[in-house]
Amino acid sequence: MALTRPQIGFVAAGTALTLVLAVLVPALTPLVPPFVGYAGTMLLYWIGFCVPVFLVLVPPGRRRALFSLSLDARNRWVPLAIGVQVLAVAIGAFVPVLGALTALSLALAGAMALINGVLEEAAWRGTVIEAFANRPIAGFALGWALFTLWHVPLAMAAGTVYPGGPAALVGGAAGLGLFWSLIAWRTRTIGWIALAHIGTNFFAFSALNVENGWV
Repeated sequence: MALTRPQIGFVAAGTALTLVLAVLVPALTPLVPPFVGYAGTMLLYWIGFCVPVFLVLVPPGRRRALFSLSLDARNRWVPLAIGVQVLAVAIGAFVPVLGALTALSLALAGAMALINGVLEEAAWRGTVIEAFANRPIAGFALGWALFTLWHVPLAMAAGTVYPGGPAALVGGAAGLGLFWSLIAWRTRTIGWIALAHIGTNFFAFSALNVENGWV
């Protein structure tokens, strides 16, 4: 069975994202302060990939439904599972930097977590669920793989220190992306995993701010 136009569009956009950023990030981020390079990379990613992919490939009538928090009886375990996952990240990433956190660092982490959590789930899980509804195995594999791969050029941002190193960034994206994708495809919604993503990013971005001395 050949891929549909939305499926081809998603794969092409995800592949182009990784390839373009793999060139731009190491070339341009050394020219600016580390925070500007990192934040600029994220902004380009949100505006150039996440938003257009979701708006172009997901029909308007389906967008709100994808963020549903409704669960049937067989999926009532999902809130507990994501709660445990977010708590694990908080213990591993947030607790060690508690003493160094400031109100500004928390505010910045919260803002970035909200934007990134919603937009990434919309693009990487919501769009894939919709576009690959007739090919869930292919959608699961492609969405997870491309989500993981885009973190490779992000790890190349000059001057940015990632807790655990670049391998932890990419490996964490792979592990969490797999977990969130399993839930997304099981529930066919992204509401709960968007909440998990926001919480995870809040704790991770807080640690990132401290490690880099940004705020």
